[in-house]
Amino acid sequence: METKDNRYINWFQYSGISVIITLNPLHWCWVPGVRREPNDGWPSPNERTWSVSWLFLTIRGWVDNGDW
Repeated sequence: METKDNRYINWFQYSGISVIITLNPLHWCWVPGVRREPNDGWPSPNERTWSVSWLFLTIRGWVDNGDW
């Protein structure tokens, strides 16, 4: 049986943030935007992904506990 601490460690282990820099100005987002991205690859049942974009910068974050 999993302890409460192990569940929190799993959420921390499988979650993350990435920063994406786009160098081509033709692909920049001129209007700031926030969106929730769909799970269309190999989704985990508890995975949630969001991204924030403006100009050349995109910050993408996801939370997941590693369940498949």
